[in-house]
Amino acid sequence: MFRAIQCTDHTSLQMFSKTFIGMGNNPAALLCMDHIFSSPLKLQNLPLSEVEALLSLYFNYIKLLNKLQHDKSLAQGSDHQRLFGFQVLGENCYLVPGHSILYKKLTGKSGSNKKGTEGHTCGSEDLHRGITQLILARISNCTETQDDACRGVHGFSPCLHLLVEEKCDSPDGEESCSFHHIKSEELTSDWYNTRLRLILLQFQILNSARYGNLDVKRYVLAHSTRNTCKYSLI
Repeated sequence: MFRAIQCTDHTSLQMFSKTFIGMGNNPAALLCMDHIFSSPLKLQNLPLSEVEALLSLYFNYIKLLNKLQHDKSLAQGSDHQRLFGFQVLGENCYLVPGHSILYKKLTGKSGSNKKGTEGHTCGSEDLHRGITQLILARISNCTETQDDACRGVHGFSPCLHLLVEEKCDSPDGEESCSFHHIKSEELTSDWYNTRLRLILLQFQILNSARYGNLDVKRYVLAHSTRNTCKYSLI
């Protein structure tokens, strides 16, 4: 897993994520998925089945983050302690490492470049507050990043210029076209059902992430039925 993280091997990290989810090892699964989804997904012209697999994994990521947020355990060996690496010093006393993102969230400063910075000592209330803020920010920022990636492919709509005119009119060629290039014989009921699942999955992600931007939801709905060429898909 750590070698895959070091090499930015997203294919292996996806496999590890699914394995850890199946094992109930949520901290390890979150660590893998956090490295996958910390940057925008490259969805252009991917088969819809691969897009569905990626967004399904992202949905699991959001669900696990929500579960972690509602978990109140800070004990040694808890999911919080394993993921954030704080030390349990005693009853209601914890030490957050100075090189961690949780340290920066609690103190408003980074200790990563300061020699001798051991960490930040705090009680359970402050620790819960920092963890909750960190998780909510992660959910919001990652969802915005992946939503932008989905917008970039126009709701996974097919390139209707290619379908109708048998030629994509993108000024920089087919590779720059943000619509899905698909042959007419591939427009089957399976393709339609997969695309419908993708649209519903986007709404599930937005709701689970509490990403209440109405413009985003209108965009998903609009591009699920019509593309910029004004051809209706209904």
